[in-house]
Amino acid sequence: MIPGLDGLRAIAFLLVFLHHTDYTYFGWTGVLLFFVLSGFLITGILLKMKESLPSLGTYLAKFYGRRSLRIFPLYYFYLALFAVLTSALAAAQVYPGYMQKFWAHFPHAFFYLYDFFYASPSFEHYKLLDHFWSLSVEEQFYLVWPLLLWFTPRRHLKTLFLAGIFAAPLFRLGLTYLIQTGNLPFFNAYAPAALYPLPFSHIDAFAMGAYLSQYRPPRPRLQ
Repeated sequence: MIPGLDGLRAIAFLLVFLHHTDYTYFGWTGVLLFFVLSGFLITGILLKMKESLPSLGTYLAKFYGRRSLRIFPLYYFYLALFAVLTSALAAAQVYPGYMQKFWAHFPHAFFYLYDFFYASPSFEHYKLLDHFWSLSVEEQFYLVWPLLLWFTPRRHLKTLFLAGIFAAPLFRLGLTYLIQTGNLPFFNAYAPAALYPLPFSHIDAFAMGAYLSQYRPPRPRLQ
């Protein structure tokens, strides 16, 4: 483990926390820092597994098995807890409209598609589940990244990471144009609201973390 990594996590958490208390307007950068850290950590883990495991099936089974045990229990416990709680409160006529809204959001969260729902014109903010968009982005990254790393020879890894870093800004520009010209009616008509939660918008953050995990910047030399 690299010294200081827990400190970076703490900074990312504080940025997100302050953002949700409305004390800062740049707390959203904490989410991007979490994505960079994910790219950094997961890439290192996957490349070590690729070197030590004999087949793609073993590699995927081991990685997804560990991820599932780490993420799914708490994730689905939260959903189950609030399914029961909101149903009970709605039955007791405690903010029934707000509590019943949970079920309109629930399927998207359950299938890790909340980020796409968040980007749609039908989305309405719901504080009990709003944060699930970033969890969906992380999970979609976990689905795709192991396969990309397995099939990419080590000599081409730098190209893969740099392609991700440069592709994301181009994606954001292209999608902004398509939304503003009315060609993507299934996304929010306000381009920033549609762009921010989509997984493709954050490829550069994950790729930057991956790049730093394998190609460290040189340390400055003291003269």
